[in-house]
Order: sequence, then structure tokens, then C-alpha cells
Amino acid sequence: MVDTGSGVFRHIRKVFFFVLKLTIAAAVVWFIAAQNFQGIKEGFASFRYIWLIPAAAIYFFHMVVCAFRWHRLIRVLDIRMSLFEAFVLSMQAYFFSLVIPGGAIGGDLVKIAMLNTRTPPGSKAEGAFSILMDRIVGMIAMFATAAVAVICSAPLLMRMEIAEWPLRPGMKIGGIVLVLLVCLGGIAASLAVFCHRRFFPLPVIRQVVAWLDRRGRGIATRLAAAADVYWRNPKVLFGSIFWSVLLVHLLLAVVFFCLLAGLGVTAVSGLTVVTAVMLGNLAGLLPFSPGGIGIRDIIVIAVLVAGGMAAGDAKTAQLLYTGLLIGFNLFGGVFFLICPGRRRTVEILRQAGE
Repeated sequence: MVDTGSGVFRHIRKVFFFVLKLTIAAAVVWFIAAQNFQGIKEGFASFRYIWLIPAAAIYFFHMVVCAFRWHRLIRVLDIRMSLFEAFVLSMQAYFFSLVIPGGAIGGDLVKIAMLNTRTPPGSKAEGAFSILMDRIVGMIAMFATAAVAVICSAPLLMRMEIAEWPLRPGMKIGGIVLVLLVCLGGIAASLAVFCHRRFFPLPVIRQVVAWLDRRGRGIATRLAAAADVYWRNPKVLFGSIFWSVLLVHLLLAVVFFCLLAGLGVTAVSGLTVVTAVMLGNLAGLLPFSPGGIGIRDIIVIAVLVAGGMAAGDAKTAQLLYTGLLIGFNLFGGVFFLICPGRRRTVEILRQAGE
């Protein structure tokens, strides 16, 4: 018999925590606006909205680059999928990452399930692994860029205050060290995927691999083989990391510069903007709100203000940036509506909620 009671409880719990995250995000954004409402109002009134066109175009281009990156990683495993299909699935994943309780992981789960309908039997695990590899490549690029930005911006970060609350020098130093440790640890953990053969001789690992293979039709061995394939294709692997730094993470700083140009802000340095965006992306990984909204805003604004920007301009620019993020994630829902397989996606979502 199916335990419908526990299934309903799990669904209620997911919805509860999703609503809680939405509440946290809304409360933080409201707090940010309330602290400098007049300055933000004036910022929106004086903003030259023509600058939203290049900002939106560049933001959309960065999403296309992410889809192209995943497509290249899929092709390495000889999985047949067109670039357009990869783009459509990526856009749907952005949408579901924002609107379903699972967050970014939930979006990836839907992406995996939809990919499974497009891959032949015997290749489904490899298809899912390509999504994990895409995450790993993106994480390495983000952690590396953030680490360099933090090291170069240490004096700037020592002037940082969080939401106008004073921080002691020791807390700031501790925060800088913590961010660097997170970045280095993230890079090390990501690269460890390609060193799995070194761990296989360990008795515990060998037993786990054997158990997974028995339960999943050799899934552990197949995934290890897939990781080996990527390691034997360094041009694709490290090329994807390199282009992710330039055309994903640093490109988001260009988006921010467009918003600042619309506000008429020209005095802020490029390093300040890059550091703000990268630390905001790191804060966005925290599972406290959908898409990191709210937490990301606090960090970005704090860095910009520490870099000499007026609080009203910093908050206006970040709220516009958050609007772009939400808008494009919701735009991904269009690809769900026009996708012929949307009924299958609905069924996947229904099963995930049980």
C-alpha cells in the first residue's frame, strides 16, 4: 500500500519551506527599500530605461552561453541533442528553479527527467551526469573568479558594513578568510570528481561502488567512466571553465555596468563591481530564499557602498538587477508552455511532490 499520509506531509513541508523562503526574500527586499526609500524612488525616477535594453540583451546572452556550455558537455558523452533542445531545457530549468520548492536542485531534477525522455536506454545516467558536470564547471569558474576578486579587493572589503551595521575588523578578516576557504574548498571538491580512481582502492569506497552497481545496473562504474571521458577531453573541460569565467560570471558585471550607466554612475571601479557581483553570486548559493534573492542584494549593496557608491544608487541598481534575474527566470516558463512535452513535465513535477 502507498503511504499517502507521509506523501502529503512531505508535500506540505516542501510548500511550507518554499513559502518561508519567499517570505524571507520579500522581507529582506522590503527592508532594503525602507532603509533608503526616497533615494531609491529618485533613482527609479531618474533612471534612463533605454539602458535596460543592453542589460537585458547581455543577461540573455549569458543564459545562451550556459546552454551552449551544457550542450558541449553533452556531446562529449556522445548523447544526441540539438543546441536548441539544450537551450529549451535550460530555460525551463531556470523557470522551475525559481517557482518550485526544490530551488536550483529542483530545476536540475526536472532537467534530468526531461533529458531522460530524450536519451536512449543505457545512457540516462550519463545524461544526468552531464548536468552535474555542467554544475561542476560553473562552480569552478565561479569560485576561481570570486577568489581572485576577494584577494584583489581585500582593502575594499575591510570597509564593508552589512546593512549599515558596523562590523569589527576581526569579523571582516574572518569573513574574507571564510570566503576564500569556501572558494578553495569548492574548487578542490569539484576537481576531486576527476581523481576518483585514486579512491577506488579504499575498501569502504570499493564496497560502496559495488553496492551502487548492484542496485543501479552498474551506475557507479558508468559514472566513473563518464568522468574519465571528460578528463580525457581537457580542451572541452578547461575551455568550458575559461569561457564561463569570461562569458558568464564577468559578463554579469557588464550587465551591472549597464544599469549603473542608466543611473549616471561612473565613479565606481570595475573591480568593485566585479567583486560585488561575484560575492552576490556566492551568497545566492545559500538556500535561504529562491534564487538567493534578498541575501544576494544585501551583499552586493554592501560592497558597492564600501566602494564609494551612494546607498540610493547601489540599492536602485541592485533592485533593477534582481528584477532582471526574476524576469528572465520567469521568461523560461514560456519555453515550458510552448514545449510539446509539457504534460510530461507536469507529471514529473507531480511525482517529485509525492
